[in-house]
Amino acid sequence: MSLAPGNSNRSIDITDDAIREVVLEAMRNANEARDAASQLAIAADAPIFGPDSPLDSLGLVGLLMDIEEGLQGIGCDVVLSDERAVSQKRSPFRSVQSLVAYVGAIARE
Repeated sequence: MSLAPGNSNRSIDITDDAIREVVLEAMRNANEARDAASQLAIAADAPIFGPDSPLDSLGLVGLLMDIEEGLQGIGCDVVLSDERAVSQKRSPFRSVQSLVAYVGAIARE
């Protein structure tokens, strides 16, 4: 997929694999501050938020901020914690797969 960061006229190529790696790295970093019983699963199909995840809403906000920062580092400037994301019928934050798909969709706009 080709993404145009911010309002720049230059396009860069960011793959779903690159987005996924940013998400997984943020989850690894979040685990450093969590005890063994509340660790997030680190996998491409892992849950992020919801009944299958130990992450609470405050933890989700922190994780999303880390993901946004990581995405900026690869040239993808997106806001994840906005009204659009929380108003969707199916949360884009339910799993790594759904978040990668959501980031890809909003970044292409």
